[in-house]
Amino acid sequence: MVDFFRRELEGDPGLKLFGGLHIGLSAFFLILYILLIVNRKRLKAFGHFRVIRRVMATILFANMVVHYTGRIAIGEWRLDEDLPFHLCFITNFFMMYILSADNKHNLYRIIYFFTLIGPLPAIIWPDLHRTWGGYIFYQFIISHHIMLLFSLYCLFVLEYETSVKGVVMTFFIGNAYISLMAVFNHFFNTNYVMIGELPAQLYVVYPFLDKMPAIFWLELVGILVLIVAYVPTHFLGKHHIENDIKKEKTT
Repeated sequence: MVDFFRRELEGDPGLKLFGGLHIGLSAFFLILYILLIVNRKRLKAFGHFRVIRRVMATILFANMVVHYTGRIAIGEWRLDEDLPFHLCFITNFFMMYILSADNKHNLYRIIYFFTLIGPLPAIIWPDLHRTWGGYIFYQFIISHHIMLLFSLYCLFVLEYETSVKGVVMTFFIGNAYISLMAVFNHFFNTNYVMIGELPAQLYVVYPFLDKMPAIFWLELVGILVLIVAYVPTHFLGKHHIENDIKKEKTT
């Protein structure tokens, strides 16, 4: 049981970047994302939204409880790695609240973008040193792949909305948080949000990364993901406007 909660274990190769398991896992969830979007009308007609939201929130909450309890129980909880300061962890906690409270008008307008800014780069370039035999593998899947699935459910099925204003607010809030974490990392010699250094394997795959500081690549990838995240909301926004116009004409 102790080995199950270790972040690294001798003999476990971890999730090899662009290896078979990594590609297979990413492809599986990509198919799920597409199926959710394609079948959004059927899922909406199915209903039971309150129950589904609570189940989703419970899954995210249970995942964090098991993760932190396991780390503490085996005596491997560390200040430099296990505080919930990475974007994906913080976003998970906000998504728990959004799903529980049905907060579609305030937080989700911003948190939606963070459900891609944090998890999407981690899904494409994972830094995971365990596979099937370690809980951190399942924690990674739930807090990245599945959380993103839940966020897309909110967007496409529950029709939570966001806007250009949400993009702008996300950009400034994200940079403010990075600045705050840069100060924390400086005083406590940590590397939360990977501000000081990217995962080692990325420098092996992309040697040019060391030509610029990590923060440059974080900003670049963050902006690109922000643009990608806005695209579906733009078309969904136009769809909602068109539906409102049709309703007004029929009344």
